[in-house]
Amino acid sequence: MLKSLLTRIGIGGAKLDAVLNQASVRPGERLTGTLNITAGEGGKSASHAEVKLMTRVERDDHLVNATIASVRIPGPIALDRNHSLPFAIDVPAHTPITSYGGRSIVWVASELDVPMALDPSDIDRLEVTPSPEQANVIAAMEALGFRLWKTDVEARSAWFGRPFVQEFEFKPVQWGGRFDEIELVFEGLAPGRADLLVQLDRAARGLGGMLREMSGTDESWHRIRVNAESRDRAMADLRGLLVPVA
Repeated sequence: MLKSLLTRIGIGGAKLDAVLNQASVRPGERLTGTLNITAGEGGKSASHAEVKLMTRVERDDHLVNATIASVRIPGPIALDRNHSLPFAIDVPAHTPITSYGGRSIVWVASELDVPMALDPSDIDRLEVTPSPEQANVIAAMEALGFRLWKTDVEARSAWFGRPFVQEFEFKPVQWGGRFDEIELVFEGLAPGRADLLVQLDRAARGLGGMLREMSGTDESWHRIRVNAESRDRAMADLRGLLVPVA
């Protein structure tokens, strides 16, 4: 078993310790582990325990905690004796990828049925690596002449009915200065397929380009379904989006 990830929380002497079976996960996989409860004093009990998969989201220039997914372990749970409670969390497709660096982090928190304060200094991070489809899309962008510049997790509830999305920002290393940057959001994933929301920020060229940049019309959003079975197939679909507007 791996070392516990987050959450040693005391309630009347009782302590929680969530221990995970995996060091890293991918969107679409199942995260499993055991919630160990060390007995405290007295006859207290909890109606349930909850294990949460969490991240930090940028909202109005501030970072706030957000729940990605959670699982409830029903009780009652007597806190005057030890427990080892197995749990499993399905990792959603919109879980932020952390293996590309940046400020994207994911962790596991556990709590009983009373509000707990989460201490950020006590967080051990969980690595989230891309699904095969996500990896193929990102590799395709790099093969097309773009470099992954940064990733951000931002509040965007109006877009997909989710509390946040992760944006992948690419800078061109080719394309003759025709793009300033491209932002990409994974809107949906299925085996061999990725639904993307892509923002194309075209570089200003000539007076018309300068006017578009000043008015903000140099940026455009596009929805595209990409064959993500391989890097080369993803490249073909992405090239079909980029070339006509370059």
